[in-house]
Amino acid sequence: MAALVLSRAGKRVLVLEKATFPRSKVCGYSLNPRCWPIWDKYGLTHGFDQLPHFDIAGFTLEKEGEPIVRHPFRGHKTRTIERGVLDQWLAQEAQKSGALYKFGVAVRNISEGRVATSSGDYQAPIIIGADGRNSVVGRMSQLARPPGPCGRVGWQAFVDMPSLGDHVHMNVFPEGYYGINRIDQTRANITIVLFSDTKVRPDEIMRRYLPEASYKSWKSVHPISRRPWNVTDGHAWLVGDAARILEPLTGEGIYSALATGEMAALNILSIPRVGTEAATNNYRRQHRQLYGSRTGINSMVRWALEYSARSTRIMNMLSLCPALVGLMVEWVQSPAAPHSTLPKTFDLTQESTPPLLQA
Repeated sequence: MAALVLSRAGKRVLVLEKATFPRSKVCGYSLNPRCWPIWDKYGLTHGFDQLPHFDIAGFTLEKEGEPIVRHPFRGHKTRTIERGVLDQWLAQEAQKSGALYKFGVAVRNISEGRVATSSGDYQAPIIIGADGRNSVVGRMSQLARPPGPCGRVGWQAFVDMPSLGDHVHMNVFPEGYYGINRIDQTRANITIVLFSDTKVRPDEIMRRYLPEASYKSWKSVHPISRRPWNVTDGHAWLVGDAARILEPLTGEGIYSALATGEMAALNILSIPRVGTEAATNNYRRQHRQLYGSRTGINSMVRWALEYSARSTRIMNMLSLCPALVGLMVEWVQSPAAPHSTLPKTFDLTQESTPPLLQA
């Protein structure tokens, strides 16, 4: 997203991607309705609509496999899509706008604007770290903070499960929780979060709660949570999970990645006009605002799920007060307030490239 915005404004952009697209990754594969204004703003809505995806109609919360709350979405569009499809499409849109991509390139070192990689060295005044929760850019640019303990591990797999309906199912059990949602008519995506000290494996969870589902292999990710990192020093800018991680159950990770990618790009574009210090301060402020109200519910969900005994008590309480779950779901689904605007001289909804900004 950052590459698309910067390229449409005439900036020279190089994207170094360790993977080769299309590729899958550990993710809930769910797009919150807050993504739609971003698609509209950049003329991407029609393109997304052409991609294979699945419309989700509601949310079901379960305790040890037994539903305790079923809540239909009201007027909001939540869609699921494979990350291999979504990410490749966005990369192609950025390439159409002028961004240059190099796939299969691993970053080795970053020093004073020089990026050493497996395919040679590159020099740039601005480096954006969109490289996830274990960000190489963040660590090498000294933006990382001590991670603190994280006693949970995430697992993800595709499952064949034609019987699954059109709800996202969240099941909380003594060893952790999982979320499962359909991505097409026969397949679903499941993400399981387990306590690190449990001896239970994802396969056992599947046999216990979803015996009819078939799957091939698991991917894992760690940490599930960590302290937010510094988001920028003026040269390096962190976006998405590289800057801050949200609890997987809230389903807002993809939106946060898109929104912070756009936000960083817009502030970088403002540097010639307002200066580096003002741009970085504005990005920090906007970043806090974006996560501000979201952090409350995210922290509450994380607190409720971090320990088995606590999560059991919380589930018992929610089973007696299902309306509270509905309110939380509607709040997460609610439209986002606009967080930034471009100078009127730039219309980034067009495919054409405006004149190059003066550095």
